[in-house]
Amino acid sequence: SKAAPLEDVTVAELRVEPIKKVLLSKPAAPEPSIRDQSSNAVGDGVVIGSGSGNGQGQTEQEGQAFRVPDPGIYYYDAYLDGQYLQTASIEWQFDPKLGYRLFINIPYAFVGPFIFESRGKIDAYGLAPDFYVEHLGSRPARFTRFDRDGKGGGKLFFSQKPDQLKEIPPGTQDRFSLMMQLASLLAGNDQIDEKGTVREIPIANLDTVETWRFQSQGEELSDAVSTLGPTVLRHYKRLPVKEMDHKRRNDIWLVKDFGWIPGRVRLENEKGRTFELFLKQVDPIADLPK
Repeated sequence: SKAAPLEDVTVAELRVEPIKKVLLSKPAAPEPSIRDQSSNAVGDGVVIGSGSGNGQGQTEQEGQAFRVPDPGIYYYDAYLDGQYLQTASIEWQFDPKLGYRLFINIPYAFVGPFIFESRGKIDAYGLAPDFYVEHLGSRPARFTRFDRDGKGGGKLFFSQKPDQLKEIPPGTQDRFSLMMQLASLLAGNDQIDEKGTVREIPIANLDTVETWRFQSQGEELSDAVSTLGPTVLRHYKRLPVKEMDHKRRNDIWLVKDFGWIPGRVRLENEKGRTFELFLKQVDPIADLPK
């Protein structure tokens, strides 16, 4: 059965965690440094080492430990307004030289699949999307492009508003890369983000960029991911910033035993429509094709 509805959380005092640079680690043998003149990708100052987020493999850059999840295909039970749809999938690929690809496929009978894709690299602040696109059923695809300047900034181009360009704040994510950004931070060091800590993350939508606040609800043994049974989770809850945000929910549960990948995702829009994913299976895959 599905988990009980979420309760509203009243926050008296927020402990905000600012955007910080990251220190990359990877479980395999050390890879060469990444250099890409077209973006703010990690250069010679940051080497991907074989550490596990405990300070091993020192580099010239200091920062939060950051370890991306291993490539894999994650399968989920998908629900819309409490009604089961079909099995959805999240395909996660990563290569130190080529970057990452996050592909989300949610089948929806009689409407067409909901497709979301994020591609990018790793920069000094973690995941750095270059392109985000969503294709909802038979509707035309909509996208956001990150035109990076090689200095940590750049401009955002929106297919919805081609005449409106926005600056790219450091650490900017799209609406789905943020899940893997949080997973990578926890995989690097799971002592961060104790209960009550708030992370401010710039999010590029389809027509603007805004700062979202996610509060850690702490680590606990929970059955919130009903498909897995009781397991250790870290729950992040988006806090309202604008008036309309009080009607929106964005909750992410990350699973410790699976390297902090998303175990459950819950989205609710201002009209009350609720979409949920519950993890049920993980399959490893190879890295991005060379």
